[in-house]
Amino acid sequence: MFRKVRPWSALAAARALCSAAAPPTGGEAALVTLLRTRFPAAAALHVEDISGGCGAMYAVHVETAEFAGMSRLRQHRAVQEALSQQIKDMHGIRVSTAVPPEPADRAET
Repeated sequence: MFRKVRPWSALAAARALCSAAAPPTGGEAALVTLLRTRFPAAAALHVEDISGGCGAMYAVHVETAEFAGMSRLRQHRAVQEALSQQIKDMHGIRVSTAVPPEPADRAET
């Protein structure tokens, strides 16, 4: 008749409490500054510390028209070159890149 309710695990409770977007960490802000300098016309730029806040691993996304015509490998290398000094102090980095879509009015001409 009654269902047994399982208590939350510590991890589930932490996720529920930390689901709101936190302000960028110092490491995230520093990487964004470097990437903005290297890719000033970027349509989208996102850096997230995915190591739990200790700065050991980051996920980086850069979307810029500068990548048009470049292979995915060359795009990733461009991002890695921009962050080469910082990468030396990291455990790892996950890079994703994209070329922004053309505006609809330009695509039709």
